[in-house]
Amino acid sequence: MREDYRAIIRDVRIARGLSQNKLAKLVGISQPFMREIECGRKNPSVEMLFRICDVLGIRITFEAVSYTH
Repeated sequence: MREDYRAIIRDVRIARGLSQNKLAKLVGISQPFMREIECGRKNPSVEMLFRICDVLGIRITFEAVSYTH
């Protein structure tokens, strides 16, 4: 089972010694919005997700998904 990206962001943020406030400032968003992302109440745009990962020094990959209707 894959770990949720929000948990990874939180765990890496903590491991790097960053507060939500500091990470939010580095990414260019508010601390409340960063908290909402980590808690799963808000979804970041793909661009924002890449910015968060860049600041944390982690790489994000997407798996191909097939869809049939």
